[in-house]
Amino acid sequence: MNDIILFGDVFACLENLEDSSIAVAITSPPYWKQRDYGFEGQIGQENTSEEYIGRLVVIFNKLRQKLREDGVFFLNIGDKYLSRYGKSHLLQIPYRLAYHMKKDGWNLEDIIIWYKLNHMPSPVEDRFTNTYEPILVFTKNKKNIYQKNHSKVVKIPLQQTPWVHTAVFPEKLVEEMLDRVNLNDDDLILDPFAGTGTVADVIKNIRYSISSFKKIYSIMIEKDEEFIEIIKARTGIENVKKIDDIYYEWKPVNEERLPSSIKSKEILLSKYGEVFIANSSEDFLSALKGITTNNFRSFHREDALYFYGVKNWSIEDLYYVHSIFYEDYVLRNMLIVSTGMEWYPIFMFARDSTRVEYKFYLDRIRLKPKTKENRDWWNEEFIGMKVIDNTGKETTQGRIINIIERYENGFPKIALVQWDGRISLEFILNINEDILIMNSLTFKCPTCGNPLEEPYDPVGENKCPVCGTILWTVLHTLPKIEEPMEIVESFERLKKFDYELGEITNINEFNEKERKTKSKFAKVDRINWGASPGARKLMFGEYFTKMRLYKIDQSIVGQYLTILRKYRKLSIEDIISKLPDSYKHTVGHWFRKDFGGSIPLPEDLILLKKILGIEDGLIDILRKSALKFETVKSSIKGKNPGDFIENLNYKELVNYLEKLYIPPQIYVRSLLANKT
Repeated sequence: MNDIILFGDVFACLENLEDSSIAVAITSPPYWKQRDYGFEGQIGQENTSEEYIGRLVVIFNKLRQKLREDGVFFLNIGDKYLSRYGKSHLLQIPYRLAYHMKKDGWNLEDIIIWYKLNHMPSPVEDRFTNTYEPILVFTKNKKNIYQKNHSKVVKIPLQQTPWVHTAVFPEKLVEEMLDRVNLNDDDLILDPFAGTGTVADVIKNIRYSISSFKKIYSIMIEKDEEFIEIIKARTGIENVKKIDDIYYEWKPVNEERLPSSIKSKEILLSKYGEVFIANSSEDFLSALKGITTNNFRSFHREDALYFYGVKNWSIEDLYYVHSIFYEDYVLRNMLIVSTGMEWYPIFMFARDSTRVEYKFYLDRIRLKPKTKENRDWWNEEFIGMKVIDNTGKETTQGRIINIIERYENGFPKIALVQWDGRISLEFILNINEDILIMNSLTFKCPTCGNPLEEPYDPVGENKCPVCGTILWTVLHTLPKIEEPMEIVESFERLKKFDYELGEITNINEFNEKERKTKSKFAKVDRINWGASPGARKLMFGEYFTKMRLYKIDQSIVGQYLTILRKYRKLSIEDIISKLPDSYKHTVGHWFRKDFGGSIPLPEDLILLKKILGIEDGLIDILRKSALKFETVKSSIKGKNPGDFIENLNYKELVNYLEKLYIPPQIYVRSLLANKT
């Protein structure tokens, strides 16, 4: 018996095999819309996911004929987002395929989660980064050679290879799957989508390994001639058999909605979002049915975010969650919660609204860069450290030349920064409270002074819950905005010396002010940046970033500017006419409260303030900036957390998820409460 490569279309090659001859099949087919392999009729380029799934069901039906009665089929397949304006929907392709294969006669024995230890980072800010893929385990019969006493979560890194093939699964993953079956000599292992021959290479290594010696053999099926040559070179297989194509029929699958027999269970705890983790499939599907009711929709805000999970899940749960798409919701993530040997899913979804973005405060849960514990900030040297300014139209860089003031723990609070012939005094966020400070604005009712949990709802009613005042309509109904007194005092203290925090001025002007006030903040001398301890910290990725001091929703800014514009009886065209031509296509976005809106830059706000004739208020607050300490060169804000969660108990998990949608005022109060 020898290894063999079948060169041709997968269905025709499977037809060429002997029935009930394959002990184990391991494969990863082309993912839907992932890569164009350059030939007509290729799998993965179907028009819809329903067509893709339907085609694979037919192909794997043929594979089932070739599998032994006790055989096992390991199927690794990735998911895909349906691109839409505003919010994309996770299609649940692996689990929809599993559901339809089960209906077609397969026994779904297991679903293993492959967590990629070196997964690709992602810049997305409205969902979690994808870090895992499922391995679906199918058998022909309940009695089979699969061993179920293994963990259902495996942690294996992606493997670098010299071949340009985006779908390579690592050799260690193949080894892991083969460790889960009872193999005997002369067993045949099949990969119907062989690619670069990873499965065949693992089989060869097992066959010739002293520690794991078994006379097992591989059958590789591959359509692409380029990959045939790679398999031959990688594995030494010379036996290649060309198979002619044959015609076979397939059709799109018909997707099902939630059965009408399921009773609705509405989760109505918070208008901002919900966290609900069911124990049983029955409870989960009932809650899923509950989101379709008018009562559920009217209770929650349009920008609410939902996390629904189920501990004792079934394939029906993973399948039917896709049906929320037909109810004007979008699935943004399927989170995996690892509980040791087992796992369960939590689905993150939101309304499919183009008017508002759902609340997703990602910065609250970003994976913070590791810093030295118990650092002695008093004795740390920051002179020479780089500062990156992201507040303008172009990114600029400067260097810290003096520390003017420090926090109680010794971390810098106010620094003098030099920017190539210019200079500025900069407020620095406390490293232990940066998130709290950036979310610390308080919006109060202008009539009764009641703090507002949600400052502005762009699609709902804005009314003070205490006195009933209608807010955000005209100038006198604008909420009063209060900053933390500590920050106000820091900014005001330097005004006494004729300095304004964050304002970049010419060095000569700065020195002239210093002579007049005799403040002696700094002597601006030439510094050997490369020799300074602060500059050397750059080797460890430590630097400061200049950004807005406060986080404010764009919809709030848009409504605020709209009210001021109408109060001054100005149209958007009037404002455009008062600005340089370069602003022609920008100004309109400042007044929008939907996906197309944008917050003016500090330099834009100076111009707007003059046009709108404003003394103070939100525009001045928006102009305030601060420096934030960074320790990872590749990320200004920290690492985007992935969709794989472990080491959290139930209470910690709920708190972790609730952080993502609770309003800033409630969140800050909870932080302050925990602090005290």
